[in-house]
Amino acid sequence: EYDFVFGDSVTANEPADAADQDFHGTLVFSVLGGYRPGNLIGPAFDAEFLLGKTEYLPSETRQEEDNWAAGIEWMENLGVDVVSSSLGYNTFDPPDSGYYWLRGELDGRTSITARAATRAARLGVVVCTAMGNEGNDDSGIGTMLTPADADSIISVGAVSFAHDLALFSSQGPTSDLRIKPDVVAPGIAVLGALVPGPDLYGVQNGTSLATPLVAGAAALLLCARPELTPLQVRSALRSTATPITHPTRFPTSPNSFTGWGEID
Repeated sequence: EYDFVFGDSVTANEPADAADQDFHGTLVFSVLGGYRPGNLIGPAFDAEFLLGKTEYLPSETRQEEDNWAAGIEWMENLGVDVVSSSLGYNTFDPPDSGYYWLRGELDGRTSITARAATRAARLGVVVCTAMGNEGNDDSGIGTMLTPADADSIISVGAVSFAHDLALFSSQGPTSDLRIKPDVVAPGIAVLGALVPGPDLYGVQNGTSLATPLVAGAAALLLCARPELTPLQVRSALRSTATPITHPTRFPTSPNSFTGWGEID
């Protein structure tokens, strides 16, 4: 584990952190790899994990993008197979400028995190990242966060357990009109571990919860077929997904709301 915010090996809360700094990471990590029979079993529960802490909750700055890029570089250097990242960026605190779809900046080649994610994928890492919770409408304008716009990675949207698109799940396409998300997974009422624990569980919503389910599925796939490349893993998840359509909003598949469908 490594803390890229404070530059040490402690990813747990530190004195300068916000009180709820550990809430989101604990929740997402438990969905991916938790193991408490009778309470929670994540799809990748018996994997080995590298934890990278890159977010500083009191502010939203480009420094966090640098932290994220440093984190995925560190992971790739240590031989990681799959990355699960449940965060993203669009606007920053002044004076930092953000990334805007209408300016063509969500094209997978502009943001620091998108470029880092694509580079990791080309080096053999299956990168799974959340689309974001910016909502969806019929404007045709993408609402995803970066690095979900990156090429060669798996961008994940959220559906309910009834297989309906979550109202909060961000939509594509990218600024250069590539279909995103790639796939969707349950992101409503997903069970996870809550802080302060140690035996506290509850349900939460978000593409943050869908992403570790997909990353866990990718890990299982690589257990069976370790020779697969990141693009082959993505293709396998896409091609075996169950298409999710809507009779008027997105009647065909793939589409910019549910991608190729819900992973199997």
